Amino acid sequence: MTNSPWGNSMKAIINVISIIIIVIVALVFAFKTHFLLGIALVLLLIGFAAFRGRANYYAIRGTKLFSSNEFEQSLVWFKKAYESKPCPEAHQIGYGYILMRTGNAKQAEQVFKQVLRTTKNKDNRIQAQCNLATSYWLQGRNEECLVLLEEVFEQYKNSLVYGNLGYFKLLNGDFESALAFNQEAYAYNGDDKTIVDNLAYNYYMLGQLEQAEEMFALLIPKSPKFADPHYFYALTLEKLGKLDEAAEQIQIAQSKDIAFITPIIRAEIDQAALRLNVSSEEVV
Repeated sequence: MTNSPWGNSMKAIINVISIIIIVIVALVFAFKTHFLLGIALVLLLIGFAAFRGRANYYAIRGTKLFSSNEFEQSLVWFKKAYESKPCPEAHQIGYGYILMRTGNAKQAEQVFKQVLRTTKNKDNRIQAQCNLATSYWLQGRNEECLVLLEEVFEQYKNSLVYGNLGYFKLLNGDFESALAFNQEAYAYNGDDKTIVDNLAYNYYMLGQLEQAEEMFALLIPKSPKFADPHYFYALTLEKLGKLDEAAEQIQIAQSKDIAFITPIIRAEIDQAALRLNVSSEEVV
């Protein structure tokens, strides 16, 4: 028998209300005793709140740097957030992710495992498990990655898990077995960009070009962040003889970064561009 989440929520609410009442009573007493004592208590409370919230400040700084692709500097700030106590679990997971982006997958593994040892939040658990699986993949432990994601999928079926497991199945070269899974994922949420991208790529790798084109045509208007879908859409169009459209997509691919974990390298995009007569001056 599992504990009801409502019981824990009510306890947390009661605790917060109790603290608020205590603070209000303390402030009233302080100001009645002496005005300066009240001011001092207010300043003390502000300082305490700032101290308790410093992890959020550090994480915000780190997030801005990450958005600018300044990963090493972002890591500095996320490490500060992680070492601040208390550090929200979301920031701990963020720190682990930045560690992976900067080539520290083994250290990231330990961060995610620590979150999993302590978290009681379902969403944080799923995020940590998916990221832990990614850290396994980056260390060459592909089977452990897939096994963990399969275990997560048995417990939680949501878009994040469908997207992650579907993608790693593809990276593992399991195109035939992955197809049924990615079709199931698409039926679950056909609006999720990762899921649509997975199915489109899956169709392409199986040579089902018309189906791949259909999926990519649904994905591209959603403005995918990375070059990968544009590249594979270009290859699909090229094989279908739609060279002008293929050239447009490869041009866009050249203007974007490739994904963090990807089956392609930049040189392959450039080679496709040369083949489609797209010069570097044409890149948007």
